[in-house]
Amino acid sequence: MLCWNKKSWKYARKMSKIKRLLSGQFFKYGFVGIIGTVIHTGILWLLTEQTGLNPLLSSIFGYLLSLLISYYLNSILTFKRSITLKFFIKYATVSSFGLFVNITILFIFENILLMHYMIGQIISIVVVPILNFILNKYWAFNTKSKKKVQVE
Repeated sequence: MLCWNKKSWKYARKMSKIKRLLSGQFFKYGFVGIIGTVIHTGILWLLTEQTGLNPLLSSIFGYLLSLLISYYLNSILTFKRSITLKFFIKYATVSSFGLFVNITILFIFENILLMHYMIGQIISIVVVPILNFILNKYWAFNTKSKKKVQVE
């Protein structure tokens, strides 16, 4: 016989919150994030390895290109918001914070730990998207009156 005590209900509520977080919006954000990560890392590798550009500068170029593409995709797919200057500025602010975290991690790995820059990039691929999702969901795309995108 199944017995639901206070601890069981607390666990069930916690699992329900986790399930909601991992459904829909988070996966769409993750999908867009994969596209952005491939663009960012591809440009980082291409400019660094093929042209000899400094990895920090290469990362900035890759991040900026992925910013534009990710904003468009997150606006229409993930958060269902109109593409406006207001949302773009907030999204770019969040992404700039993410870029700062990314560049800091790359700098630490390459210049302080004397490790390959791609190890720092792998760490950034884990850390930055989590921070950016939280900031985008609860600040950049959060409005009291949600303007949804009309898809025809």
